[in-house]
Amino acid sequence: MRSANMAFSALPEDRAQKSWPMNWLANPGRIACIAFLLCCIVLIGCAEHLTTLSFFDPDDALRLEEVRNWIGGQPWFDVTQYRVNPPAGAPMHWSRIVDLPIAAIILIARPLTGPIGAELFATIIVPLMLLAGLTFATYGTNKWIGGRPAALLGTLMLLTTPSILVQFRPFRIDHHGWQIMLAGFALYGLFDPRARRGGIVMGCALATWLAISSEGLPYVALFLGIAGILYLRSAREADRLLWAAITLGAAGLLLAVATRGLIPLQAVQCDALTVPYLFPILALAIAMPMACRLIGHADWRHRLIVGALGAGAAAVTLLIVGGPCLSGDPFQTLGPLAYRVWYVSIMEGRPVWEQDIFRMGGIIVPPVGGLVATLIAAYANRKDSEALTRWLAMALVLAGATLVAVMVMRALSVAHLMSIPGLTWLVLALFAKAQSSRHAICRVLGTTALVVLTPFGLSAAWVGTATLLESPADAAQAQEKDTVCKPDMAMPAVQALPPSMLFAPLDIGPTILIRTDHRIVATGHHRNASGISTVIRGFIARPDAARAVIASVNGGKGADYLLTCGDLNEYRYYVKLAPHGLAAQLAQGKVPDWLEPMPGKGMLRLYKIRRD
Repeated sequence: MRSANMAFSALPEDRAQKSWPMNWLANPGRIACIAFLLCCIVLIGCAEHLTTLSFFDPDDALRLEEVRNWIGGQPWFDVTQYRVNPPAGAPMHWSRIVDLPIAAIILIARPLTGPIGAELFATIIVPLMLLAGLTFATYGTNKWIGGRPAALLGTLMLLTTPSILVQFRPFRIDHHGWQIMLAGFALYGLFDPRARRGGIVMGCALATWLAISSEGLPYVALFLGIAGILYLRSAREADRLLWAAITLGAAGLLLAVATRGLIPLQAVQCDALTVPYLFPILALAIAMPMACRLIGHADWRHRLIVGALGAGAAAVTLLIVGGPCLSGDPFQTLGPLAYRVWYVSIMEGRPVWEQDIFRMGGIIVPPVGGLVATLIAAYANRKDSEALTRWLAMALVLAGATLVAVMVMRALSVAHLMSIPGLTWLVLALFAKAQSSRHAICRVLGTTALVVLTPFGLSAAWVGTATLLESPADAAQAQEKDTVCKPDMAMPAVQALPPSMLFAPLDIGPTILIRTDHRIVATGHHRNASGISTVIRGFIARPDAARAVIASVNGGKGADYLLTCGDLNEYRYYVKLAPHGLAAQLAQGKVPDWLEPMPGKGMLRLYKIRRD
């Protein structure tokens, strides 16, 4: 009997060995890693033209050109595009931080794959690296707010949200993915249970965001403001706010000087981390520890004074050094033509009420749904003061991010990211409710319906409803807007030319730079305001006046060729804006005698400019 028991006792061990895959998958973090890898496979598999550099946006193409120039010997502190608006070149405000991983991977891969293969590999892998960072931050944030089940579901929501993933697909190498990832880490730091570590993470994330783009400014105010509210409630949050302020100032100064030299300490530039923004965060970094040491955290009144002194130091410094950055819209310095024709027409930088019905709902519905879910979670946890505080803080973050997205469309991805914790909690709560039903049909249908309560589901529901209500005229207009010029298809004709000066639309410029050795007048980047105005003036002026404009470029030497694309949104706008202008005349097939049509295919048209 004893031996039989001993023989039988091996069965549980055998079962444990056989069930090791299930034991391994019992860890939500491992499932999240698998989901991330599957998401990467899908993103790569769905990408078009993986064997060529097919960029989603002109900014991505120009980013690669900037990296090429740096690898080719252009100084670290100099990001001027010298093949744009020669002979002076086009000044840029972009940060070398974004260039670093792209350049590093190109240099590492080049001996193995060659120059072209290295660029392909870098432009595919860098966005996925940023997505990996965002996935890590999202998992940790959701775990601290809602527990391990929420961590896994929140990660799955992230990896199935197109409005976020679109910024991490292959070839999307500009700074937008960085901004979303850094927003994720700022949120991670805000909810880290270790206050000092959380403050350091949050400060580093916000400093890096500011060093990359001044678009991070409202989020700096948002996160520090909420950290201040948490500090006012409890002295245990002192380290988070204190170290966030210190790290923001120290890391901001270090990154600004390391990437731009001494310019940030001297210049007043509203589009970069320079005096108007750098000095206030330095004032905050100095004032906060001094106030904490002198006043302490004994009660809420002391904490209120500490926070007020820190915020006051930053605000007063901003008023002193802010200069033109405080006087309305800094982009007015572009000049009336570039501002009215180019800047105002960039819809991703416009407020929600100027968007079409599809974009309007796609921007607003997910974060509003997430805000409702977050407030429901706060109410459900009202008896747990710590949980209630976390959910109310999350609601403030989401409300602030939604307000930014309402004002600037391109901020929608950050708002959608902030909606995930609340939607995750609501889905889990309703899932438990559905599964507790005694009726199978209720369990199945109730669980399936929860797909709608995701950022993707809410956006899809809005689009589906709006499509049913859309008139045929609106549908035709939307379809027309979706038609874009594909300059790559006809670029061989341009590549065959000897290095020349081209007069081309702004949005084609970056493609010309990365595909050819030609020079151009301008791209759609605001520091080259004179070049932008020249391109616009040349296309909307009457042919005789346009000839004089085109002859004035390249230091007065003029352009050698003129390039147009009839189905480019920008070009169609020129045609509509000036029916008698050069663009409209060429669109109608009326070619002035000083232009000689060159052979080519598709909508891309090339003209040689006659000098006589």
